[in-house]
Amino acid sequence: MRKYIEKVKQMVQIFPPKKEGQSGEEYARQRVLLGVKYGVFALAAFAVLRGVLVVVGGSMTVSNSVDGRKLPIYCVETDEKKIALSFDAAWGNELLMEYFFQADL
Repeated sequence: MRKYIEKVKQMVQIFPPKKEGQSGEEYARQRVLLGVKYGVFALAAFAVLRGVLVVVGGSMTVSNSVDGRKLPIYCVETDEKKIALSFDAAWGNELLMEYFFQADL
């Protein structure tokens, strides 16, 4: 078991071992630089993950299909006071902008 633990420690070693002839000050500087690099990487990865969670968590996709055929959604239960305006434009959208201008949207 100890051999296995030592093998895992060698594989997961974050900082390289001190080289022969390397001064203690030089080795400490190397460890600090690597620590800063790892820290910056970890913070950047955390920021990206946080951004993804904020963007994805704020959006909600709702769909409805029966036998592979998409059907319109008429209402969604939510505590937020929001409205959605949708048009069934299967017949064409040539007059759609005209309707918007008339409705002053």
